[in-house]
Amino acid sequence: MINHQYVLQSFSCLSRPTASRLHNMGLCEGCPIKVIQRYPFHGPVIIENNHQRIGIRYRDFAALTEVEA
Repeated sequence: MINHQYVLQSFSCLSRPTASRLHNMGLCEGCPIKVIQRYPFHGPVIIENNHQRIGIRYRDFAALTEVEA
């Protein structure tokens, strides 16, 4: 899962404020991301997009990439 490429799916599964914040940081549907670090026990996931690193909750990451939780 580390250094693995994912493509973001639909933002409709997120709350409006979370989707808005991610969009303001340059993330959009269909854009590729790379997982930099994943913390244990479904902790935060550090992703990278356009040389910008962002920490998001695991459940948001799983919803955006359709990973089994």
